[in-house]
Amino acid sequence: MWIITPLGFFSIVCKNGDEAAGTLTVRARVRSDLEALRETALPTLGPIMGGQGTDYAWRASAPREQVQAALARLASDIDYANFKSEVAARQGRRRSDLYQDVWSVLYRLQDDPAYEAVGAIKRRRMPATIPRADAYGGVVLDSQARVLLREPAGHYGGYVWTFPKGRPDPGETPEQAALREVLEETGYACRVTGFLPKLFKGSTTGTAFFLMQPLGGQGAFCDETVRTCWADFARARELIGMTKIAVGRERDLAVLAAAEQLLAQ
Repeated sequence: MWIITPLGFFSIVCKNGDEAAGTLTVRARVRSDLEALRETALPTLGPIMGGQGTDYAWRASAPREQVQAALARLASDIDYANFKSEVAARQGRRRSDLYQDVWSVLYRLQDDPAYEAVGAIKRRRMPATIPRADAYGGVVLDSQARVLLREPAGHYGGYVWTFPKGRPDPGETPEQAALREVLEETGYACRVTGFLPKLFKGSTTGTAFFLMQPLGGQGAFCDETVRTCWADFARARELIGMTKIAVGRERDLAVLAAAEQLLAQ
């Protein structure tokens, strides 16, 4: 993906190793563009490295979901009526004039029918929108298709085994809230791989759930959790069935069934 913003020009790709690490590589031809991106929208951007002999002189990586959030943040901050004028105000007239050259080349797209797509274009099916919810959680699956469950301290709310979830903090996106809750309540840093396209109502909140994969081993979790466990779907149904509050038990069983169905697809 090429993206030209008032902060700079970037190429965002999935290089070797990014898929396993759950990251994306952000490349730039000017180091200060990456520095501005980190300062303004992507604080988790990793060390900026030079790449001699490559077509982009500078690059850095960041968690995939954080890059997604940064792009959304850049879009939400748009308050200008003319892009080139905004570039000139932020980066100077020379950068704006350079982008004008790019604009002029791309203007050919609407003047020359030869640039029309020929034949069928294979497109990715766009996912549905994550439901708006009071809380967000994660259904974490490992490489053996086992589900991660947590035992709340004191079986709070009548839950014996349940999924990590919680309300978002101010300014958090749904993905950020879900990832934070999973990390805090289970000790696993994860990456989002999808979501369940419906709202699941419990006794006090409506919760939307993301599908996730762990990025590494388990770290420390908060004192709201006594322990965690990995369970196949059959065992997970048994554990969730121990929950004493009926509405919560049925909600978590519905979440489990939806995740199993999506995984099968």
